[in-house]
Amino acid sequence: MTAEQATVIAALIGVVGGLAGVCIGRWQVRDEAVVEHEQWLRGQRQEAFTALLASWDASILKLIDLPPSNDEGWDHLEATYEGDLIEATEENIWNKSLKIKGDLDQPLERVQLLGPNIVDAACVSLASTAETVVQKVRQVRFPLDKAAIEELDELRDRADAARTEFFNAARQVINTPPSPRRRKWMFGRTA
Repeated sequence: MTAEQATVIAALIGVVGGLAGVCIGRWQVRDEAVVEHEQWLRGQRQEAFTALLASWDASILKLIDLPPSNDEGWDHLEATYEGDLIEATEENIWNKSLKIKGDLDQPLERVQLLGPNIVDAACVSLASTAETVVQKVRQVRFPLDKAAIEELDELRDRADAARTEFFNAARQVINTPPSPRRRKWMFGRTA
């Protein structure tokens, strides 16, 4: 091999090495950016999940406890509304149930915005359960008999099951650490 050939080979090795270094460096920076974004998203999700759980607990308990559970409560409503239990029920249960359920809308939307799909499915279950609770609570009429009390207890159980489903999905998402090996690029494409 001549000196000129050795110089050309050395230059080619230098150029290839430089290009390889640039490519590896860009790949590393891209991986760091992906991990950093995933970590930020994980923090946002954690905040949204805990806010939804707190809102859920407060709202569902309020909804299920809207109908007075004893005769004294109904007597008070009847006296307040001058014997018109229909107006009392509309004012005390119908209107309040809409407001209480409305308090869940923003936390549910935030969680659905942040995803992922496993949590979206659990949110749909929460929203469906909340709607069912509202509809069932609105059907409660005076007097609150044993069947109505059992139905309210079933609603509590259903709400607990939906909460547990969401909690487990949220915990799975939060416990999955960010990794550049699971690269997710814009619009859901994976590399």
